[in-house]
Amino acid sequence: VLRSIPGLKIISPADCLEAVKALECAIKSKDSVYIRLTGSSNNPIIYKKDYDFKIGKSITLNDGNDITIFCTGAIVSNCLKAAKILENNKVSCKVVNMHTIKPIDIDAVKKACDSKMIVSVEEHNIIGGLGSAISEYKSTLLNSPKQLFIGIKDNYSKGGSYEFLLEKHGLTPDKISEKILKNI
Repeated sequence: VLRSIPGLKIISPADCLEAVKALECAIKSKDSVYIRLTGSSNNPIIYKKDYDFKIGKSITLNDGNDITIFCTGAIVSNCLKAAKILENNKVSCKVVNMHTIKPIDIDAVKKACDSKMIVSVEEHNIIGGLGSAISEYKSTLLNSPKQLFIGIKDNYSKGGSYEFLLEKHGLTPDKISEKILKNI
């Protein structure tokens, strides 16, 4: 719903450092900014040193040639772990932290179209979030690879701990890598 609001920027930080950087950028922005915090109060650290954060510019965390995994929020940590599992299965993965869902980094999506497959992973309904934003841009291109959407299917589920819900919705590193291997 928020993606449909004109001019609204949407950021989903991967860890506490990125949350601080997102807040700093939001304060300086002349546009309205929504910061979506996911995970728990003890999210894994993704960034161990300072880096340049810009709204609308994704960050490549792992290089690879076979597939590109776009992820956002606290699930970035699980995607990096899934990429290691896939590397052990001879699948080379680029992992991109798409911390800004709107505006989407179209340059990163365009580059990812050189991959055999694009995967979007999010702790969100697969309708209307990161995956949808990527596919909307891909639809303007003449040639683009298959896209696999990994996230919450369009339903309400019962509550539970963060770890329980990740397991239930197939968002653990093992389940992410398993879904990718089945679809590559």
